[in-house]
Amino acid sequence: MKRRSSRWYLLPFLILLALSLFSLTSCLGSQGTPVSAFYNSGTSDLTMTGDEFGQYVLFRFDTTDAERTLTSPSAADIVSRFSSPVVGSVSVFAVTADGSHSVTLTGGANVTVKPSAATADGNTTHTIFCELDNVTKGSEAVTFY
Repeated sequence: MKRRSSRWYLLPFLILLALSLFSLTSCLGSQGTPVSAFYNSGTSDLTMTGDEFGQYVLFRFDTTDAERTLTSPSAADIVSRFSSPVVGSVSVFAVTADGSHSVTLTGGANVTVKPSAATADGNTTHTIFCELDNVTKGSEAVTFY
């Protein structure tokens, strides 16, 4: 008799488990871009497109002979990469200066670049956090830290 009653607890447990797994997988792919990517700019400056911006992206620059510049897409392009943008959401990317000179990050339209994110010094990899400040259509704004 005890076995029969314990089976009734198993069904609700399995339903809760399935629902929690579905919600977890929807968070993992919250951006329209690949989870990770690598862009080798070589010895040239780079202006990112919205398609190149994403979570866990690495931008590499050969800075052996001169400084380089990385320009971000507009805030509207960045916000559009999120399937469900929410103010305060954060995306992470990195910039590598592979040489003795630095890489300067400049922001596109409505992108604020804080001093802590503005420069990747020579021979370093600099991690940059992008926070969504405004996700309202037509008024999008982001900040790089």
